[in-house]
Amino acid sequence: MNSISAFTPKLAFGAAAALAAISLSPGSAQAFVVNVGGVQYDVTTFTESYNNNTSKFETAANGGVMPWYGSASLAQNFASAVTDQLGLFDQQGISRGPFFSYTSINVSGTDRLQNYRWNPSTLTVEPNPYPIPGGTAYNVSFIYATATQVAPAPAPAPLPLLGAAAAFGFSRKLRKTIKLAPGALDYALPRA
Repeated sequence: MNSISAFTPKLAFGAAAALAAISLSPGSAQAFVVNVGGVQYDVTTFTESYNNNTSKFETAANGGVMPWYGSASLAQNFASAVTDQLGLFDQQGISRGPFFSYTSINVSGTDRLQNYRWNPSTLTVEPNPYPIPGGTAYNVSFIYATATQVAPAPAPAPLPLLGAAAAFGFSRKLRKTIKLAPGALDYALPRA
């Protein structure tokens, strides 16, 4: 047995173990599809500070991944639609859903994000959750929600339908031509 074939099972086992470790890591969340305002969104989370990810804290139109950013009511709607479907996270000793950040304010000279998140104890969405008065600090890592719009399924194009109709019409015309042609298929009939 050569050294390459002896190494292959070890390599395959190592790759499988690495994939399992990545998929089971606590920092990654599975995506969850919700319908908010008649539009479907794929919602997931990331763990980081605002300072390290400022580009995410915007609407898609502004290059971000938070369609609710700038709208407290929309952030609340998203948090209500997601509830605990992305999991509950221990943030400063309290288990809650991820933050749905919607704006920034300055509290006593410190910039903070305003958020909504799911509270499993009361089964409600709560604003500016305790124990973080005034919101989350820019430089502290928390678990934030992000969302991207799910592309709608494309409508059937008229061209394939027209092509099918044309093919059907052509086959009917060909069948009629063959049927009307005298002696066209005489050679195919059985001879007595």
